[in-house]
Amino acid sequence: MYKRNIIFVLLLLVVCVPTSAFTKTNYQKKLINLVPQEARGNGKLGVYVKSLSTGKVLFEYNPNKTFIPASNNKIISSYAALSLLGKNFRFKTEFLTGGELNKGTLFGGLYVKAYGDPSITTDDLIRIVRELKKKGIKRIKGDIYFDDTYFDNVNYGKGWKRAWRGDYYCPPIDAFSLNYNTIDVTVSPRKRWESPIVEITPSAYIPNIKNTAESSKYKSKLLVGQSSTGEEIFVKGKINVNSRPQKYTISVMEPVSYFGLVFRNLLVLEGIEFDGQIRRKQTPQWATVFYTHYSMPLHEIINDFNKDSVNIIGEALVKTLGAKYVGPPGSWENGSYVISEFLKDSGIGSDISIADGSGLSRFNRVTPKELATVLSRAYSKSDFSYEYMSSLPVAGVDGTLKKRFRRSKIKGKVSAKTGYLNGVRALSGYVFAKDGNILVFSVISNGLGWKAKTFQNELLSELVDCCSS
Repeated sequence: MYKRNIIFVLLLLVVCVPTSAFTKTNYQKKLINLVPQEARGNGKLGVYVKSLSTGKVLFEYNPNKTFIPASNNKIISSYAALSLLGKNFRFKTEFLTGGELNKGTLFGGLYVKAYGDPSITTDDLIRIVRELKKKGIKRIKGDIYFDDTYFDNVNYGKGWKRAWRGDYYCPPIDAFSLNYNTIDVTVSPRKRWESPIVEITPSAYIPNIKNTAESSKYKSKLLVGQSSTGEEIFVKGKINVNSRPQKYTISVMEPVSYFGLVFRNLLVLEGIEFDGQIRRKQTPQWATVFYTHYSMPLHEIINDFNKDSVNIIGEALVKTLGAKYVGPPGSWENGSYVISEFLKDSGIGSDISIADGSGLSRFNRVTPKELATVLSRAYSKSDFSYEYMSSLPVAGVDGTLKKRFRRSKIKGKVSAKTGYLNGVRALSGYVFAKDGNILVFSVISNGLGWKAKTFQNELLSELVDCCSS
């Protein structure tokens, strides 16, 4: 609440901003001197800074050159989703019956149809099971069928490295999602030579565990992952006998099986009898909706998306837009088309190329000026500007900027989205300058290395003090 109030107050300051002209020439000279020598005369760095209070461009450097934006792509996908779906949009997951409920027994099995909700957690599933129980189900006679046909069956985006599969930030994308399609594996040492203890979260997920690791006097070096079939968790290597438990977050390989196994086990834990099979099958038209689970409003999901840079949310948004506006199954191709056409119709620019929603793909392209334009449009959107701006990490306070700028005058005065890929550094958002100006900025570098971060820090320090000569 405190952080939201800060942003609200800062937004109000815009009405009090003086309209006098900046000493533009002197100020730009000061900013151009910050550009690293390695970025001069080439296309490694792009910058665009504009005052939202006066409409004046304060600084630009390669503003119309296209760059790989990394997670700054989330700025675009979240804006498009809020614009096209609305901030109060809710994802749904339907539970349908194949027969009738008679004296506590549901005949004909149960169908679960997913519509791409990326926010479902184990706690949500527990609440869903309890709702089914409240509605009278004591036993399910038949199988449970899981329908993920609202999205296509392409689980990894164009340009995503195969080596990323299994890492928490690169889960498979499916209409079904649980805990962002990740699991936690905690490894605790025992006596020397003994196999360590392996615990899985959620505990209702009970895969086969192949534990060939050993407790050792040597430095811990573990390899934790899941087999390509999704049926087995493996733990290899050594863990020091004196070390604390080590936690690993990995992505699952089979989202439908993961969701289905946890759901089945929760049914049993809640006392609902089920001795059938878990199957993957499209829901027949004659099935009747028995219960519908709705997600939190979209603006709350967007908050998690941008604050913590949750990649799976962006991909769910892209495929949902494709399914809604082009027709199911939702895909990266039709979702990207919807976003691109929306941006063109909005007059934001034609140089933006969308390959995914998260920015993992190196096929995404955008210019700093276009990113800043998206941010400017979001600022002026009265129906969701507050929610959008609040979703961005605050320097030194939360999200992916929590540990950055903590001991700097920038702390609390910048709300921005970070972006990192190999060779890519991006930071775009808003600056609340000390004189009351609200600035929009975008800084993207491709191939500049660590000096990109130094430049970002120095530029933001100047912008916070904007706009002295």
